[in-house]
Amino acid sequence: MEKYKSNLRPAVILSGFVAFVTQVILLREFLTFFNGNELVIGVILANWMLLTGLGAYLARFIKNNAKITELILILLGSLAFIPVITVLELHYLSRLFFNPGVMHGITHVFYYSLLILSPFCIISGMLFTLFTGTFKDLSQDNRIGVIYAWESIGSMIGGLVLNFVLIWFLSTFQSLYVVMILIVFVTVFLSIKNQKLLISGGLVFVFLLFSFLFLQNNLDKSIRELSFPGQMVQYIDETPYGILAITSQDGQVNYFENNVLMATSGDVAFREESAHFAMVQHKNPESVLVLSGIVSGIMNEIKKYPVKQIDYVDVNPGIIRIAREYFNEESSGNVNLIKKDAIRYLKKTDKKYDVVIIHLPKPSTIQFNRFYTKEFFSLLKSKLNKNAIISLSLPSSSNYLNDEARKLISIVHATLKTQFKNILILPGTDDFILASDDNLSGDIAKQIQLKNISTEYVNSFYIHDELVIERSKKIMNLIDLNAPVNTDFNPVCYQSQIKLWLSHFNLRYWIPAVLIILFAGFFYIRANSLNKAVFAAGFAGTSIEIVLLLVFQVLYGYVYFAAGIFIMIFMAGLALGSLYWQKVFKQNTFKGLGKLQILVAVFALILPVLFYFLKTIETNERIFFLVFIILLLLISILTGAIFSVSTSLNKDHIEKTASDAYGIDLIGAATGALFFSIYLVPILGFGFSLVFIALLSSLSAYFVLRKA
Repeated sequence: MEKYKSNLRPAVILSGFVAFVTQVILLREFLTFFNGNELVIGVILANWMLLTGLGAYLARFIKNNAKITELILILLGSLAFIPVITVLELHYLSRLFFNPGVMHGITHVFYYSLLILSPFCIISGMLFTLFTGTFKDLSQDNRIGVIYAWESIGSMIGGLVLNFVLIWFLSTFQSLYVVMILIVFVTVFLSIKNQKLLISGGLVFVFLLFSFLFLQNNLDKSIRELSFPGQMVQYIDETPYGILAITSQDGQVNYFENNVLMATSGDVAFREESAHFAMVQHKNPESVLVLSGIVSGIMNEIKKYPVKQIDYVDVNPGIIRIAREYFNEESSGNVNLIKKDAIRYLKKTDKKYDVVIIHLPKPSTIQFNRFYTKEFFSLLKSKLNKNAIISLSLPSSSNYLNDEARKLISIVHATLKTQFKNILILPGTDDFILASDDNLSGDIAKQIQLKNISTEYVNSFYIHDELVIERSKKIMNLIDLNAPVNTDFNPVCYQSQIKLWLSHFNLRYWIPAVLIILFAGFFYIRANSLNKAVFAAGFAGTSIEIVLLLVFQVLYGYVYFAAGIFIMIFMAGLALGSLYWQKVFKQNTFKGLGKLQILVAVFALILPVLFYFLKTIETNERIFFLVFIILLLLISILTGAIFSVSTSLNKDHIEKTASDAYGIDLIGAATGALFFSIYLVPILGFGFSLVFIALLSSLSAYFVLRKA
């Protein structure tokens, strides 16, 4: 038994490792391809979990125990090569299904990710059931929780390697090649140890073929070039924050982040409007803060004014590198390049500004929504001199606002109005929204002439002030003065953006919600009381993990590195809960399981109070971070413990218990990831969303306690 256990553990840990690393790498590739928001992330993660659950379910029908070891080694070895094939398929098959430059709908995301992810996820899910079944045959014991823990340990190790090494130093295919080497080495070692020499020889042969493919081709460059047909790719930088690319076409230079065009060298109109619409409003702008957008060339326009200091903030160091290499911008003289999250920077700086130009993406994700909230504008105002000007932009309405575009601009207007006396919307290449306590004017061309600023586009030859003012009044008259205010804990801007995006594909906002409820409800109702507990734990664990990450982001400022640490801590907690709970509490009972679920409900209800408390106090950053780590550990330990106790109480056949519990756990987690980030948080806010988690956990506790 001990000999087999020592053979089994590295295989299970390795499967968790490769699943985690592959999931994150593939998610980054999908987001680059689909230009994703949380809805896209939710769909892809939901498909990942559902397909993995399907694999776990299918494996229960494999009955040939004599060949199980060979099958496990073959499936485990195949995971070395499938991730590389999957990334290649993702990009090359897209040319058959999609036209370049066409926006992809949510149905495209669903079907394409379902197709591409199926091989890896189904095999990964099958391995879990096969591991538990094989363990049972040798130990005559239900050790599903132990297998679950080992897999979680593998995921945690994968998180460490990915977040501390791979994403910082290696490209996509370089990372996948490192993972391939590790899997092949371990699987060959296990094959030789189990005297399966044919399998080890086959793996080495296939590995050599793939190594030849890597050595003969620059796969990273090849797949990136597919995204830019007809353009010459001059620069690629795979940063932890996104993939940056610079291309050229007919003398025009284009700058992309995750395949989304940030700026072009020939877009003089946007560059000048971004700078001058705001700068001409101030009588004597001496200090200017720019949040993102340096690749548009905006800095050269700002330098046309007698400014003493320009601070530029960008969280992505890759964009700073582009600014230095392609725009000759350096932190010297009156320009200061700052590689920090904007909110963290504003909280720490003592500087005051006359003009702030915000060039951040629209609030299509919860991450970017926090730059359009009442709290952010309040923080920003505390860093402004008297009568300062701020400017931000939203996609142009082109003289017409549909319902969702009108709602978005109305929410931003209402939110700005909580901090500033005057708001002015100037239509241009984008709709530029200016805010100040001083008077604002639409006489842009006139002011440019009076200040004697040299421009190519923003002048009286191309801009007619009377027309700009007339169009501005039309937009201002369409503003809903009763629109809700966007806040950190009630992100209504994000909800509006999701609706606007879905409206492009004639898909109503509520339809995916109904489908999610029907799908998840079907499995929840059919599940026995023990698997209802597993579903609720998967839903609560994933949802609260998302909440903690988003609230940390809101209160502290987004730190990419922290996101990776959060995921690692969650996996560590799952391992601790599933591996050691039964050792600490010797007897597993229905009553004890019900109490665990009630603890989850109470934990969810306490969080909103704690969040509001943390929001009102100033504390050391390390203590703040430690509080969130402890909270994350608590919920993940409870989640792992519920899975372990539920499976140990289940008296069904081991393979059936493992596949059912693992599958329903993944369905619960998928439902939480999708339903929580897309519907509950945007509609109910963080507080009431956590109440929903508490109700679901309490309901599942009721079904369990009835059996006690």
